[in-house]
Amino acid sequence: MGSAAGPGASIVGAGLSAYANIEKAQGTQQADEFQAAELDRAAEYGRLKATQTSGQMTQKLNQTLGNIDVIRAAAHDDPTSPTGAAYRDYQEQIGNTQKSITVTNILAQSQQQEADAAYLRSAGNAALLSGTIGAVGSFLGGAGSAAGQSSFGLPGGSGGSSGGGGKAGVDY
Repeated sequence: MGSAAGPGASIVGAGLSAYANIEKAQGTQQADEFQAAELDRAAEYGRLKATQTSGQMTQKLNQTLGNIDVIRAAAHDDPTSPTGAAYRDYQEQIGNTQKSITVTNILAQSQQQEADAAYLRSAGNAALLSGTIGAVGSFLGGAGSAAGQSSFGLPGGSGGSSGGGGKAGVDY
């Protein structure tokens, strides 16, 4: 009775091990998918933030340039003065450069978050595939072990000498 339970227990153990491998892999994939979804939301928020920041900085730049125009008009400066126009253009260039740097940095962060999300999805799929392969390996290993246990002590098995001239306990 003990030898009959051995192979059955090995197969059940292999099946449980295979099931555990698949469950673990599915859990890893689900965690990676969740984190990827969070990164996608953060990237979307980043793109929105970049658009809003660009609008706000444009508005601020227009206000600054308007203030320059008002001050020059109040001082009765010639609107065609090259010095005044150069100063206004310089301020506009500074504002556009600041806006470009700020928006580009925000968008770069969003792109990185999207790339991280894609990586996590890929890693989750790889974990699931690895778990499935591990499960098949566990099951086949356990089933093979059970097959070896079922012939324990019988002629041709790995449990003893079969009288075939070979060394005891070694299959050729």
